[in-house]
Parts: sequence; structure tokens; C-alpha cells
Amino acid sequence: MPAAPGAGMQDGPAGMTPGRSRPGQRLWQGFCRLVTAVYYARCEVAGLEHLPARGPVLLCANHPNALADAVVLQAALPRLLHPVARSGLFRNPLLRPFLKLQQAVPVRRRRDPADDPRRNEDAFQKVYELFAAGGAVLIFPEGQSHDDPRLRPLKTGAARMALGARARGLAPVLLPVGLNFAHRERFRSRVFVQVGPPVPVPAAGEHDEAAVRALTAELARGLEAVTVNAASYDELELLRALERFFALRHGRYRARGMAARQRALKRLAEGHARLRALVDDRRLAALRRRLLQFERLCRHLGIRDHELGVEYRPAVVTRFVLRSLGVLLVLPVAAWGWVTSGVPSWLTRRLSARLARGPDQFDTAAMAAGLVLFALWWGAEVTLAWILAGPAPALGLAASLPPSAAAAAFFRRERERITDSVRAFVLFTRRRRLKPELLARRRMLERELARLIRLLRRHELEAGGGHGLQR
Repeated sequence: MPAAPGAGMQDGPAGMTPGRSRPGQRLWQGFCRLVTAVYYARCEVAGLEHLPARGPVLLCANHPNALADAVVLQAALPRLLHPVARSGLFRNPLLRPFLKLQQAVPVRRRRDPADDPRRNEDAFQKVYELFAAGGAVLIFPEGQSHDDPRLRPLKTGAARMALGARARGLAPVLLPVGLNFAHRERFRSRVFVQVGPPVPVPAAGEHDEAAVRALTAELARGLEAVTVNAASYDELELLRALERFFALRHGRYRARGMAARQRALKRLAEGHARLRALVDDRRLAALRRRLLQFERLCRHLGIRDHELGVEYRPAVVTRFVLRSLGVLLVLPVAAWGWVTSGVPSWLTRRLSARLARGPDQFDTAAMAAGLVLFALWWGAEVTLAWILAGPAPALGLAASLPPSAAAAAFFRRERERITDSVRAFVLFTRRRRLKPELLARRRMLERELARLIRLLRRHELEAGGGHGLQR
């Protein structure tokens, strides 16, 4: 996680006493970083140069993953964040203490029958107090979490807060923040947080409707620049398939960071949008169908696409064997992890699948269920060890639980990698014609993609330049 230069410089607004609660906020930030490090294999951050170390900031993020979004952002960013949350969450007895700890600001929404949005003046006043103290406020302008492949229309609340603060001489920095999850609903996936350039805030009041609409539109453009916006799930599936197709060709995908993947997807999305104006939709649909058929065929055979480019030379085989033997050294610790943590891990997967009402809520449900189940299970194990064997063995058991659980997760991932590689090696050895046949299919796809790229580049040259569907 990034360091936190100057993150503690903000002082508290009157009536909110953040000076006394700042240690609690630091504790919350550390908790968020721990949860994010456990649940996600990697959290990458880009654009931190746009986030000032001190002073008022209004962070506006997309909202693809329910309550997990605020946890990831507080973990990824060095500033202490004060989220703007719908007032209904404050009525939840489990969430209320955490919201109070963060000094979250409750807002009332028109769609909530128990709330009257006309009573939001106090929420705006609290935001202005936080800005006056140099605080960083987090808001999700889409209004609610969703699993759409593109941004939903933004509400005007963020623009009104920024304009109202500017009219009061507070001048917060308005920053779009993109949350991009590689695979929601998958434990140990990856997430990429991109902070975009500041959006200029004009000198106008929060009741200037023309200024509010203009700033909301400018903020939407800023958020679109830091997220991948696909017109449909079919288009998003095609973009991801194309990105995997190019990245896996020489076995490079594992080494590619989320930032590089995000740039590739953005270029592919821009190129695809221009191609749709040049090429018949049926041709693009046929390309998508053949590309996904190729992926499904590889998956059916139990091989990964990049394994087609592996040449089984003695040096390659030797490195694979040595690494696999090294993984076996972790087996005793991983086995202890399975014994002590297997049950809460299994229960977390089952319970989170039942609790989540949609893909955008799965990570939140898994985090919450995992925290409760692991705390209860590990607490019961340590208590039982204390009763049966005394304090020293119980403390030793407590110290062994987190690293052994991490070793079990690591061994499971490495076992899958080793199994896939061995399966591919045996398959290509037994069926020697299979690999050339798959490579021939890949070359057919490459030729079709090359024709489309040449068409796009020719059109761009005629139109005066640009960047499109590039490798």
C-alpha cells in the first residue's frame, strides 16, 4: 500500500471532534488495509500525484462493489476519508459504529421512503466543515452500487458540494477516482485504483442549475477516463477476450500489472467504438464468437492460452521442477492452515453466495462473513487450546493461524498452476497434432484482427491520426 505523506494534517471541524477520533480513523485505515491485503491478491494505485497531501479534497468514485468500494479506497489512498453515505446505513446497528468512526456524512435520498432529501442542508454543512478543516470527503456520485458495465448517470450532489464549498471560499480539489476490479466474486482477485486529474470547479453557487449540470457533466467525463465503459456485457466480454488474447500470446499476462491492463482495455474500447462505425456488426459478432470459442476450447482441454507458446526445452522443464519442489516446502504449514482454517473458509464461500443479492455485493458479503466466521472460529480454537493445554500453547496457536491460512491459500494457487502446466505438457506430448492445430486457429484469429487493425489505422490516417485498436 502507498505511504501516507501528510495524511494526518487535517484538523477537525467544530462539532465533529475529529482531533479525538483521529486515532480511531487511523485504526480504521489500518483495518481496511488488512482486509484489502487479505481479500485481494493485489491492489494497484495510479495517479496519486493528483491527490494533495493536505487540504480539502472531494473524491468522486464509481460504485461497482457496494461497501467494499469504501474499504478499498481507504486502504489504497493515504488520506483519511470521510465517506458520504445514505442515511439508511446509519440505522443499521452493525454498520453505525464503523460509520461513526469514519465521521461519515449521512445524506437522504429521494428513493428512500423514510427520508426527505430537502433535509440535506445539515449534510452539506457537515461537508463544508470537513473542507474547512482540510478534510478529504468521499462520495459516489452514481448514487448506488450496481453491476452495469458502464457508469450510470451521475447525481448532482457532488457538483453542488464542490460549488457550495467554492462559494464559501473553501475551494476543495475535485478528483475523479476509478475503481476497476479484475474479477468480482473471486477471492484473491486484483483491483486497480486510478486517481484522475482534478476537475476545475467554477465560481458559482450550489443553486446555479446551469453550473451544476455543467460540472456534473465534466465530472462524468473525468470518471469515464479512469474506468472502462462498455456499451454492453457482450462488448465488455469481447474487450477482455481481446486483451487476454494479446497479453497471453508470449506468456506475459502474469507479469502485466493492472495499470497496463487498464490502458490496454481503454485503447481496445476506443478502437472498438470506431470499428463499429466502419465494420458491419455481424463481422464483429463473428470475431467475438470465434475468439470466445477458441478460449472455451482451450479451457475444455484444460490448458491456458499462453501455454501454446511454451517450448519444453530442458532449461524450462528444470526451472519448473525446481519451483514445484520449492512449493512443496510450504506443504506442512499449508496443511496446518487447512486443519485450522478450512471450515471458516468453506463457510465464508457458502454464506457470501447466499447473502449477496448481486455481483456488486459479493465482495462485501464475503468480507463481512469472513471477518465474523474467522474471528469466531479462531477465537474458539484458541480458547479451547487455552483450556486444554494452557496459555503458552494457546498463544502459539494464535500466532500460527494467520500465516498458516495464507500458506494454504498460496499452496492452493500454486497447485492449480502446477496441475495446469503438467496437464498441458502431458496433453501435448500424447497428442502431438493438437498444438499445431490450436496454433493454426490462433493464427486465423490473428489474421482477422490484423485486417481490422489495418482498416482502423488507414481510416485514422485519412482522418488525421489517433490511437485505436493497437497491440
